[in-house]
Amino acid sequence: MLGVLGGIEWLSKFALSKSYLGEVYSHDFDFVRKDAIEPVTHYDYDFSPGACLEYNVLKGNSYEYANNAGFRDPRHIELEKPADEFRIFVTGGSTAFGLGPIGEASQAMNFYSIQFIETIAHFMEKILNSSGLIEGKKIRVYNAAVWGHAFQHLLIRYPTKLRRYQPDLVISLDGANELPLVSKIDTNWDYYHEGQYNNILRDVFSYSPSGLSSYLTLWLKNNTYLMTYLWAGKDLFQEMNVMPRSHKGVAVSGQEAQKERSEFTVDETSRLLDRNIATVVRTVEDYSALLQNDGVPHILALQPWFYLSKKPLSAREKTIDKIEGYRKYYELPSDKVYKVLIDKIVESARNKGYFLVDFSEYFDDVSEWVFTDWCHLTAGANYLLAKELSNLVKEHFLGKQLGPGDSMANKDSFFWDLVAGSHTISAPPAKDPLNGPENFKKGYPGEALYESSKIEGEEIPEVLLDLKQTHPMSRLRLVWGDEESIPERWTIEVSTDNIHWRAFFEGNNKDTDNYSRWPGFEYYAAEPVEARFVRYRQSKGREPVIKLRTWNLYR
Repeated sequence: MLGVLGGIEWLSKFALSKSYLGEVYSHDFDFVRKDAIEPVTHYDYDFSPGACLEYNVLKGNSYEYANNAGFRDPRHIELEKPADEFRIFVTGGSTAFGLGPIGEASQAMNFYSIQFIETIAHFMEKILNSSGLIEGKKIRVYNAAVWGHAFQHLLIRYPTKLRRYQPDLVISLDGANELPLVSKIDTNWDYYHEGQYNNILRDVFSYSPSGLSSYLTLWLKNNTYLMTYLWAGKDLFQEMNVMPRSHKGVAVSGQEAQKERSEFTVDETSRLLDRNIATVVRTVEDYSALLQNDGVPHILALQPWFYLSKKPLSAREKTIDKIEGYRKYYELPSDKVYKVLIDKIVESARNKGYFLVDFSEYFDDVSEWVFTDWCHLTAGANYLLAKELSNLVKEHFLGKQLGPGDSMANKDSFFWDLVAGSHTISAPPAKDPLNGPENFKKGYPGEALYESSKIEGEEIPEVLLDLKQTHPMSRLRLVWGDEESIPERWTIEVSTDNIHWRAFFEGNNKDTDNYSRWPGFEYYAAEPVEARFVRYRQSKGREPVIKLRTWNLYR
């Protein structure tokens, strides 16, 4: 019998090694059995260090793993902060983490995902470091957000974990995860028992039959290849919590929800809802007071909610609007409940004096695609929030005066990839008709690329684009074909008239990152430059060809 079980285990391990998980965890295959999150008795759960947090490579991104602290960051972080580091933590739930659409919206949005370089934390680090704000120090912004976390998790997680990393500033973006919790109308309601995985942990610690079953299931998933194979590599905690957790509020609707609440009058329901919201507000106040007591400056930000937004809907957002989604929790309209919660927290901040930013109406004047579902945001929307938060950090915490480059006028223009709509004036002939310059204009790196023919003689390898009108630009991203195709030196030059040129950035083959599956580079200028014409020029290098998978330029 043991031999049969051992054989099944070996076959399961072999099958997993041939699946996508074999590639994701090729560096340490034992990780294939671990869930992305792990229970923490202090504050419910956290990410497992080393677990893969992003493996959707539709955008050409690399696999992303939680660092040694369980943060969504490729960098190891030491408890002892380096003397030359100004350390910022971004905390909150899945929007701050940078999660793509969930539920029905996921397929409707073609499984859109947010890469690490499109998260609020990464955008902020690039923006804040573009102009040398703190002499002798590098600003590092760590994404310490965890999907599903609410204010209760932020309150308890800071003193039990994050405090030890000595943050200089904490920015917390949350709010939407409170909705399913406060909407549960029950006289025995306990905010701190409504956590993401609190119910499973309570069952396990009660030694009940269901707790024993949960423990054995989780143990088998995290210790055998067979159970991992049967669950197809899914995060078992999430799968087991589809009903017990807050998502139950969506499932409980109609006659079933009415039956659960039939004992309450309208006045009683209103009173209990006010009690629930007041509990969350006190938690926010306690969280701010805790940080203040530690002498840690902080910003609390309330995230947008699709059903509360009055923005002009883009084509994709009209699709979201047709999906029932999270319009109601326990038959309570989510937009009205969220509005009451926001108003109460804003009033609290006014009375208690903590730094609060309300982003609930921030996108009302934006017509571009912002929402990927009911609360998660596109990369462009993340950049806008990051820039606004960076402006607050500069002005209110670092004492710097804002300049023209900090202006947020015409928010829509920050979404536009200027290369995508450009006209190619000149480029060396493509090696193959299918490998023309249009391939680097697709937005994200993929298998298709622009590969030129071999460049002969003294000709300088360059690509010249017309953006069709003059635009301000400050952000650059390039992804080359492979390691061999990175030129020894390269330059991006700009012009308003195609006559007078100046360098926007000069780089070399040492300036690359591993955020994409292929070598790439990104640059943020301190101030935007005006340009209608842009050109990429490179040295010939070992192979006199141009190989580009992506070229992005943004305001």
